[in-house]
Amino acid sequence: MGWRRARIGLGCAIAALSFAACATPGYSPSRIETELVQAGATSEQAKCVTTGLTDKIDRTELSSHSAPLANVDPSKDEFAITRQILKKCRVNLPLLPR
Repeated sequence: MGWRRARIGLGCAIAALSFAACATPGYSPSRIETELVQAGATSEQAKCVTTGLTDKIDRTELSSHSAPLANVDPSKDEFAITRQILKKCRVNLPLLPR
């Protein structure tokens, strides 16, 4: 059951990040943090996620509005990097109704 909740939480967090990224041009950590808090993360978790994203993924790629890269090289697989960041920041959000 825990793995299922983690996958759902990951999906919610990725969706929040994607929707926030599509709203306006550029990568805005504060906007992403606001979206994560509205999705149910704490302020500390949201800050941890945006710091982790900025540290691990190039800001140009974060603001590109392209789909995250799923790469064979784990150091460039944005899905794997995001999962690691969410796990490190203890973000495990339940699926929220629309």
